[in-house]
Amino acid sequence: MIDGRRSDRGENTMKKLALGFLSLQIAVFLTAAEKPLVTIVMLGDSTTLSRDCAEGSKLTDFVQMRLDELAAKNDHRVLVINAGKGGDTAVGALERLGQDVLSRKPDIVTISFGLNDTGKLTPEQFQTGMREIIRSIRQQSKASILLITSTPFENGHHAWGKDFVSRGGLDEYMDGNICSQTRALATEFRLPLCDLHERFVIEFRLHPGLISGILRADGVHLSEAGNRMAAEYLAPAIFSLITQRDQ
Repeated sequence: MIDGRRSDRGENTMKKLALGFLSLQIAVFLTAAEKPLVTIVMLGDSTTLSRDCAEGSKLTDFVQMRLDELAAKNDHRVLVINAGKGGDTAVGALERLGQDVLSRKPDIVTISFGLNDTGKLTPEQFQTGMREIIRSIRQQSKASILLITSTPFENGHHAWGKDFVSRGGLDEYMDGNICSQTRALATEFRLPLCDLHERFVIEFRLHPGLISGILRADGVHLSEAGNRMAAEYLAPAIFSLITQRDQ
C-alpha cells in the first residue's frame, strides 16, 4: 500500500523545486533587463563597413564580441552599430550623420576617416569635415566621442601608390597629412584617441610579413584577421568611455 501522505509530500517538494527554479529564471531575466544598454555607433568608411567579410567577422562584430567580454565584469549591455559606408570621407559623412548616427541616440560615437580622404580631399577639407562632425554630435546629442586614425595603406599594392611616390609615399602622406589632423583634433577638442595607424605600423615593423595577412590584396581593406587585430585596440578604448560615463 502506498502512503498517500508521503506521495503528497513528494509532490509538494517537486512543486517547490519547480517554483524555485522558475523564480530563479525570472530573477536572472529581470537582472539582465535592468542592466543599462550602452549604444555605440561606429561611423566610418569601408574599413568600418567590412562589406567583404562574412557576418560575424566584420570589424563591428569583433568589437561587439570583445566589449561583451569586458562588459561581463560590469553591469552593462552593449550594442555596437555599424555606420560604415564604402568610399566615404569626413565631408561626405556629414550628409548622413543625422540618419545613420544621431537617429540611433548613441551613448558613444567612434569616428574613423582618412583613407578615401587621402585621395579625394585636401588636408584642410578633411579637418573641416571632421571638425563639423564633432561639433554636430556635441550639439545634437550627449554622446561621448572616440577619434580613430585610419589603418595603413600598403603602398605597393594600392591603386594610388604610384601617384604618391613624389609625395613621400601613399601611407606616409596619409600619416603626415591626414592622420596627423585627427591627432590634432583629439587634442583640440580634448577627445580620446585610438591611434590605429600607429599601432598597426608598430606591429608591422615588429613582425615582418604580418601586413600580408592583415590587409587584403588591394592594399587597404582589412582581412578578418585585421578586423580582429583592430578590435583588440578599439574595444578597450571604447570600454574606457563606458566606465567614465558611470562616474
